[in-house]
Amino acid sequence: MHKAWAFPGAAGPDGNRPRSERGFTLIELMIVVAIIGVLAAIAIPAFQNYQNRSRRAEAFTNLGAIVKMEKSYYSEYNVYADTGNNSWPGGGLGANKRPWTPLAETNFSKVGWRPEGDVYYDYGVNVGVACPASDCFTAAAYGDADGNGQTSAVVYVQPNGQNVMENDLVLGLAAPVDPITLRVEINEVAVNYAADQY
Repeated sequence: MHKAWAFPGAAGPDGNRPRSERGFTLIELMIVVAIIGVLAAIAIPAFQNYQNRSRRAEAFTNLGAIVKMEKSYYSEYNVYADTGNNSWPGGGLGANKRPWTPLAETNFSKVGWRPEGDVYYDYGVNVGVACPASDCFTAAAYGDADGNGQTSAVVYVQPNGQNVMENDLVLGLAAPVDPITLRVEINEVAVNYAADQY
């Protein structure tokens, strides 16, 4: 028997097209859309957390540099230097970088620290309230990397010889506590979970 030639996509003798040449059914299409929706619901918050953590890395780097400058200042003058009664550069926290201002430059001039470029966080050093001899300090970075309107704090707490510590300058929080081990985190840069996470 001789086989007839058919155009691709032509219907067979029963009037139906071959299964391989039919389109997607509505149910198949809805299943694909649902899978994409679930993947997006998982991936988007994970990506946002990654962005917030990368912005917060700025605070860890800059506080490490501020601490080195403070300890250098202490070795020369036997006191730590504060940065005034505010955090700098000021002008509203958020998910966008802000320029380092001349006033911020002036307030950090004693310690000789300046960030490289614009910053997400405000910075301040509190000295002389709990330690009148200026022999302890708390350096803090304040931010709102996730833009939710709540302030987060990354801090470094340097106690004096009697283990007296300064609270941070803006939020007035005590030394951070690790949420898992409940260990008070002093002499290291740490997130203060009593404030917002990002």
